[in-house]
Amino acid sequence: MTNTFAQQQNKPNIGGTDLRDTDLIQWLEEAHANKHTAVLAYASRQCKVFDADILDAPLISSDPDKGSTKIFKKLAIAGLLKRIELSIDELNEATTFDPTWKLLNASQADVTDWIKKRDAMYGQGRGKAISESTVKQVWHAAAGRCMYRGCGEDLGKTSLTTKHGRIAYLAHIVASDPDGPRGDFASSHALSDDHENIMLMCDAHHRLIDRIDEAGHPVILLRNMRQEHEAMVRKMLDGLAFPRTQAITLLGNLANIPTITSEHDIRASLLAQKLGPLPDIKHAIRRIQRDDRLLPDFWEYLLHEHEPEIRDFVQLTKLTPLYGNLSPDVLALFPLHLVPILVLAGRIVGEARRVEIFQYDRHRNTWQWDSAATALQDNSFQITEMTSEHANEVLLSLELTANIDERALPQNIATLVHDKTIPWIRITTNKPDFGCIRHPDDLEQFTFMARKAIRNIQDGIRPSRIHLLGVSPASTLFRFGQLLQAGHHPAYVIYDRPDHNHPFTPGLCIEGQQVTSCASVPDGNRKIIQLR
Repeated sequence: MTNTFAQQQNKPNIGGTDLRDTDLIQWLEEAHANKHTAVLAYASRQCKVFDADILDAPLISSDPDKGSTKIFKKLAIAGLLKRIELSIDELNEATTFDPTWKLLNASQADVTDWIKKRDAMYGQGRGKAISESTVKQVWHAAAGRCMYRGCGEDLGKTSLTTKHGRIAYLAHIVASDPDGPRGDFASSHALSDDHENIMLMCDAHHRLIDRIDEAGHPVILLRNMRQEHEAMVRKMLDGLAFPRTQAITLLGNLANIPTITSEHDIRASLLAQKLGPLPDIKHAIRRIQRDDRLLPDFWEYLLHEHEPEIRDFVQLTKLTPLYGNLSPDVLALFPLHLVPILVLAGRIVGEARRVEIFQYDRHRNTWQWDSAATALQDNSFQITEMTSEHANEVLLSLELTANIDERALPQNIATLVHDKTIPWIRITTNKPDFGCIRHPDDLEQFTFMARKAIRNIQDGIRPSRIHLLGVSPASTLFRFGQLLQAGHHPAYVIYDRPDHNHPFTPGLCIEGQQVTSCASVPDGNRKIIQLR
């Protein structure tokens, strides 16, 4: 089995991407070429596929069409296709193969039969009288309430009828009969089926404007009433909507361990915070490649590999949307990536718009904030070793997950710190822990302290270069990157530590409006990516 095929087993499910027909064809063809058994798990018209020959292979949501149907049959002929029918709930919840499932051999006829069933499920004196479509438009604009100013009676409990005793009326502003109330020979017939010329009214107010006080209700007054009512309805109903939120994952496999996330969990996390998720979740700078951080030129290769995705991320997070798309009200980030990428992504997003960051809870296996958690007490985070003496370089460390051992520092940095040539400023907490950010207010408390440290460094020490070490939750690293004002901060060298057997090594350098790697390559060959 090739590496490419193994990666494709993981990539769609980890990033949450469905396999459309063209991608599914490629997936199935590679399974056939590698003589792997593919499994079709289905419920009603939904389906997922997975590779039965890969341990803990993820189930990948799929949308088969004519092209992939042929390959399914090809696999069936080769004896490389199995099937299982599940309930909708079972299929939606399943992310990997359940050993209790009884897989059946799938034949060409089985494929044909299921595809046919699936396709079938998808197959499925007066002027002009007021039309049904106009009636619906008026009721919609009125939200089923009387449109007379200040009334608002609920008229939806009794169906509209022409019989005596009705309580809901469609009242013309300009009468459909030129001789009627507010009638006009020039426009009555033309406006008789115009929804903007019709108001929904209760019996009492309909009688008032047409019979009791016609003179006191001229056209201009009724039009104003209608416009006011429609505007109020729109405003109130719009209040039901949560802010339009674009969810963006920032995921990378860490130490060769796949980073798996659930789109259902992401949407639930947003709704719990009263944010309205847009249908399409974006997956930015997704990294599933082997962890080769011990290679000397790793970060240079990473920028080459992910340059298109980094540029796409810059465009995706701009305030001005591309191609006429509506800009979301909120960006929601779900970060779990390498430290330099987290800081870089935060720097790209910045603070010019509303951004919500979520912290993955590894104990509860969810992105949702723990509703039972209480915010940390004030002053749970501290800045140590703060100074105002000028220095050309500064070492800044974020140590919320664990305290940094001086032996893990790069040798050159350790020497400078030991000789007090450069200050070492540390943001710490009393009880370092992976779960130190359990409440949105905890992240805000960190933000306050990080902003204070940045301000003191830039205004007091005034260095030209800052060496940043991060042993801290992903949400705090992303947030720290946000605090770096585009084009107005010193050069930040962001370090990475591949494992506990090796010291921190420089990964990326963010300077001005660009990012480069810290790899030892000739300047003429160094990859530079602009961040605007």
